[in-house]
Amino acid sequence: MNAETWLHTDQHGFIGLAGPLHGLAEALDRAFLDLALSFGAESQEFGPLLAVRDLRKIDYFSAFPHLVMFPTSVQNDSEALREFAGTNGAQADGGLHLNRLGPVSHVLAPAACYAVYIAMEGASLDVPRRITVKGTCFRSETSFAPLVRQPCFRMREIVHLGSQHTVESFLAEARDRVLHLAAEWDVKCSIDAATDPFFDPARSPKYLHARLFPSKHELTAGDVAIASFNNHRNFFGEAFHISTQGAAIHTACVAFGIERWVNAILRTHGTDPVNWPLS
Repeated sequence: MNAETWLHTDQHGFIGLAGPLHGLAEALDRAFLDLALSFGAESQEFGPLLAVRDLRKIDYFSAFPHLVMFPTSVQNDSEALREFAGTNGAQADGGLHLNRLGPVSHVLAPAACYAVYIAMEGASLDVPRRITVKGTCFRSETSFAPLVRQPCFRMREIVHLGSQHTVESFLAEARDRVLHLAAEWDVKCSIDAATDPFFDPARSPKYLHARLFPSKHELTAGDVAIASFNNHRNFFGEAFHISTQGAAIHTACVAFGIERWVNAILRTHGTDPVNWPLS
């Protein structure tokens, strides 16, 4: 059997999964969802767009301008639309020829958890809360590797909102349980301190802070990060005015890259579905 027949790719890095490979991705996500539910997480769902005004509150466009992808449309007037239609007919070559564009008010979501914090803006919680969400995420990339680095991928996350103590306790338990899952599937991996891919890190105070006070750890299989454990402290609580007991709430998330887990299973167990640990 050849998994390549179930993996569709194009020159721009986008992929599609079919047959048993699609089934493997779905089985992995069910396992991560079961893990989230065992933590008492509430399942939520959001669309693929985030408002520019919301991401500005966390200074996303200064920290990660190289990752941003955004939808846009032609300016909604007859002249601009006729010009666009006239230069992009069936005989045109290459990408779309763009003229006057409308304002960009939304971007394609770079991570699944951001929508959770945005939706809870202004909330006050009496007790810790856990939420799980799966999202299609988009990041501009300069190189591609199917199932490893793509401009569009799926992410399952478990989000915890509470105090500094409950965040640390959640992350410690989550690390143990994810390691147990990986061992159960015979995926050899390790957990290491990591930093987010800041733009121009040598000039970024956020990068320096992350290096001095590690708040992100990655689960790596070989040289590929397949999950991350993130302690945001009170960053999102302050940005979106989410509070508990009169103070900005602390948050954490555990994120699973679905396609990267598919890749880890294939590298460990080969391309014959009979040998896969999930059905």
